[in-house]
Formats: sequence, structure tokens, C-alpha cells
Amino acid sequence: MPNNRDLFMRWFDAQPQIEGALKSRLGDSPDLPDLAQEVFLRLLRITRPELIRDPEAYVYRVALNVAQEWRLRAAQSKDHSSDALDALESPDVTEEMILRRQRQASIRRVVEDLPAATRSALLLHVYRDMTYQQVAEHMGVSRRSVKRYLANGYAALRIALAAAPNANERGSSNER
Repeated sequence: MPNNRDLFMRWFDAQPQIEGALKSRLGDSPDLPDLAQEVFLRLLRITRPELIRDPEAYVYRVALNVAQEWRLRAAQSKDHSSDALDALESPDVTEEMILRRQRQASIRRVVEDLPAATRSALLLHVYRDMTYQQVAEHMGVSRRSVKRYLANGYAALRIALAAAPNANERGSSNER
């Protein structure tokens, strides 16, 4: 009975037969060397190769299994061409998305540059959906101070949005 090293060497010497088996199932695929490598990796994972009665037939079966798995994955994979992208969005949508991102970046910069109290009041009111009274309690200031902070914050945002490209969306500051 051959030792494991001899068996592995025979499998390695069988590379042309492995690639031939893969090619018979897949044709001239550029993935053949990678798939042959996968066959060898699977063979190296065998913990007790001495139990295999017919090593050549076993290698051939592993190669056919790898080819079948590859074909199944290829059938389920998505197209990588950019043709599908052209069908999804028109140039108008792309331009609109760019303008929206520019406006969002402008708003983010303005909010970051606001004084800390104004920024906190604005974020609590807008993102946490807190009323003026809740913001005042959370910040430990008067309701009047919160109104002033929000008025200053909204004014800074209006100026930034007016300066941003396509400034047709304006926020409103409704008191709750």
C-alpha cells in the first residue's frame, strides 16, 4: 500500500487528467486552473487517504464534483457587465443623486460648524423627534433658549441650502 506522500504525488502528477476532466464538463473556461487547484485543495484535506480504493477514480470524481458546483454557481451568478446599470438609472437620476449628495454634505458641514448648544438642540429636535420642552429638559436650559438655538440653526441651514446647487428643497421649523 502506498504511503500518503506517494499518493499525493500521484494526484499531483494527474494534473493533466484533472484539467481534462474539468475541460470535458466546462469547455475552455479561463477558470480551469483555479478549479484544478480547488480539486487539489480538496484532496489535501483528506485525513485518511489510505482508505481510498481507487485513487484515480476518486480524483476524477472530485474533479467532476468541482465542475458541477462551478456550473451551479455560474448559473446563479449575476451578470457583471455595466449594461444592466444603464437600464437601471437614467442620466437625470444620476445628476439628481449627485445634487442630493452635495446638499447633504453642505448640511452636514453646516451642522458640524454650529455652536455646540445649537447643534445639540437641532439634532435632538430633528433626529430624536423631541419637542421644544423635551429638548429644554434634556439640555437643562429654558424652552426660550431652545427656540433661539433652533432658530439660529435653521437660519444657518437655510443659508447653506440657498447657496447649494439646485436649492429648491427648504426645511420648515414647525414648533411642536
